[in-house]
Amino acid sequence: MKYLVSKFPCSIVGEKKFEIQADVKYELQDIEDNYYIIFGKDDELPVSVNFKSLFEDKEIEHIVKIDYKSDKYVILYPKKIFAPSVNILKIQGKDVVLSISNELTISYDSEMILNAEVGKIKYSHFETRDDYTVIYFDGNRKYVVILKGKEICCADYYDEINISDNELYLMTRQYDSLNHGKVYSIKDKKFDKYLIYLDEEDMNMKSIFSTSVFLDALLAENYNYCNQLLSSDIRPNDTSEIKAFFPEFDDFFPLDDCTVALIKKYTLVGIFEFELSENIIQNIVNIS
Repeated sequence: MKYLVSKFPCSIVGEKKFEIQADVKYELQDIEDNYYIIFGKDDELPVSVNFKSLFEDKEIEHIVKIDYKSDKYVILYPKKIFAPSVNILKIQGKDVVLSISNELTISYDSEMILNAEVGKIKYSHFETRDDYTVIYFDGNRKYVVILKGKEICCADYYDEINISDNELYLMTRQYDSLNHGKVYSIKDKKFDKYLIYLDEEDMNMKSIFSTSVFLDALLAENYNYCNQLLSSDIRPNDTSEIKAFFPEFDDFFPLDDCTVALIKKYTLVGIFEFELSENIIQNIVNIS
């Protein structure tokens, strides 16, 4: 079977029009050799696609193709184009250049130190706290970069801020199955980051969700929680070693209850199968 998944709500317009919800798997049948235009709902660049040729072995920007058993998947990721802007800041005697479009690029004394994909943001202001520089950006979701010299301590969205003369706390929601929040802080002249749970409800987890919860925890770097989901036979003594078993990834897509595709910057980097027993992961196998 052939499936289409979009990571953003969109309309597909051609001879017919289809409304597509985000993260829903649609089976494609009777695919015609016609072109359609994909229109996003939030500043996404329109894309022209021919679904008949879409499944051929040809790489297309911001589209991930996955072959698993007898099924083929096409996953659409948004490509956003915003009007570019450039700001030049003078920080600790150095020129810091902020270039913003659909990516945020920061150069420190002519050396690029950050290149991150971002939503629609614009530079607001910066402040210096002890050895740290905090650069704020406004947008639908606010963004912050914390520097120590040219070292990037933090580059992330934030949803809440608590600020005083001596302390700064920023919290970003992870929007994952464990309802994680990630906190960045500057206190007592030191930078720190740590995870919190945004609710205190115990999770009554079904086995089919174990793999997704495990990977959510892994992305959030909650290695202790990952360890709790592993059987004693495969549980490492150093919880951080769990990350080394997997390639770097920033997204994942469940192919079935126990198998997931790992994705990094719109590229498939691996397919992993999880063996489960009573919600506990007994084994993890790299099958691709």
